[in-house]
Amino acid sequence: MNPLLSILRRPTDQIIRGRLLPPDDGAGILWSVEADEVLELSALGAIAWEGREDKPAGSLYNWTGFNLLCNAAPAEFELNGEYFYSIDSFAEALKFQEGTPDRGACAMAPVMEAKRLARRIRGKEFTYRDQTIAVGSSEHEAVLAAAISAKVAQHPDVQTALGETGRARLVFPLSYSRHPGALARVTPLALMIERWRLIHQP
Repeated sequence: MNPLLSILRRPTDQIIRGRLLPPDDGAGILWSVEADEVLELSALGAIAWEGREDKPAGSLYNWTGFNLLCNAAPAEFELNGEYFYSIDSFAEALKFQEGTPDRGACAMAPVMEAKRLARRIRGKEFTYRDQTIAVGSSEHEAVLAAAISAKVAQHPDVQTALGETGRARLVFPLSYSRHPGALARVTPLALMIERWRLIHQP
């Protein structure tokens, strides 16, 4: 059996935990540079205009199509009995103590509110399912990959948008730092693995 195929048949979080992901590369590694094109996982227009009455028309400013792949997209999902408004909301909620009202509020908040709620929390570890996990570790990346996998699995419109990316190499736009954090590292690879599963599922 092709070694890559045997790897891809494992759960996404196990693949990420196994450190196929270069620590300083937000570009993803599943497809070669010979892919048809490169697509950035960003929906800045939709984020900036969300909730505004004077929002321009057009797909760039709405949570639809390719924008649904953005971590800020309001694609509510359930993971291990908890509900989250978006992947970004999930990532921010991890900063709060497990089981607290603050964590629950952050989990269901849109991206800008979730970031505001968690802005002063800068710990080196967090607790998830009674396990202490170091920020930026392969275990942290695996938790984020599991959330992305859950989002894709629970939203047919997200699956459609992912399928429409074809063979493009997905990349995370590095706006603030040359050294992406765990979510920026995980997102492209996790989405490309989920795309591979969608294409090859029986």
